[in-house]
Order: sequence, then structure tokens, then C-alpha cells
Amino acid sequence: MAKNQVCHVEWNVTDIARARAFYEGLFDWKFQAFGETMVVFGTGTEHIGGLSKVDKATPGNSPSVWIEVDDVEDYMARAAQVGGSSDGEKQQVPSVGWSAMVRDPDGNGIGLVQFDAK
Repeated sequence: MAKNQVCHVEWNVTDIARARAFYEGLFDWKFQAFGETMVVFGTGTEHIGGLSKVDKATPGNSPSVWIEVDDVEDYMARAAQVGGSSDGEKQQVPSVGWSAMVRDPDGNGIGLVQFDAK
């Protein structure tokens, strides 16, 4: 996948089985477990996103959009330089790489993903 493009869309859901049945029935997406609180989905071998278990889903805070970048820390710094901010520290995502959330000047979240070298 090309850098600086959307690579993952994630919905917060309170019931993964119910949400999975909905999206599977609506779009025919195929799901697989990714840890105990998340399933990822796609079409064929193409990854689209995930459903993440939360205690309370707040409309307007989901879905989150994730952009593939070369260096998460570099983009966290860039966000601050162009009027945004970082939302915490980068986090390691097992078997994936690194992720972080930044905010635009209006406070909208933008997920950043740096995939491990394959």
C-alpha cells in the first residue's frame, strides 16, 4: 500500500458478535480475530479495517480513520508544526508495527500506522 493513504477504518462497538453479523450481512465482509477485543475485516485478502470492543460507543467518535506513514514519530511532530497536536505516545501494535493518534486544529482524530518492515 502506498504511504499517506487510508489503510484502516475502525468502529467502536459494544458487542462484537452483533456488529460482525451486521457488517457481514450488509457488505459480505470476512472477519478474523485480532486479540480478545478486536476483529479485523476485509474483502478477499484486502484489509479494510476493524471492530474494536468498548464499554460505551459514543456516536461521533467512531469510526476512526488510520493513515499509513513511514515514521509515526515524524508525523506526530509534523502535526504539531502545522497547527494540530499529538494525542498521547506512539503504541506498539503486535504483529503490525506502531500507531499513534494526532488531532487536526479542530480536534478531529487521525490515526497513524507505521507497519513493520515485511
